[in-house]
Amino acid sequence: ASEDRRELLAFLSGSSSYAPQSGQILGIMKTMHDEMMADYHAATETEESAIAVFEELMAAKTKEKELASQAIEKKTARVAELGIALAEKANDLEDTQEAMAADKEFSANMAEGCAKKKAEWEE
Repeated sequence: ASEDRRELLAFLSGSSSYAPQSGQILGIMKTMHDEMMADYHAATETEESAIAVFEELMAAKTKEKELASQAIEKKTARVAELGIALAEKANDLEDTQEAMAADKEFSANMAEGCAKKKAEWEE
């Protein structure tokens, strides 16, 4: 307590035995401020870098999605075209089979008619 009293009296009397500590405190606070600002700038740069990487990834994925959607649309259209072509080919096959049956029937009738005419001419 006597040392505190002596320092107070020395301060009030303007004696040089009192060494103010405010310069040291301000220096410490400035150092703390500089360190915090450096940490803030480093964190900001890291965050900005992460944002840029994220935006690049999103752009790439969006383009990939668009390409995949286009491929799906093309393949869906191709499936539809092939379905139509298959139905047409099935109809053509059915028509051809019907025509072939009619031709076979005609051929059989002609053969029978020819056999009758041949028999008539031979008599």
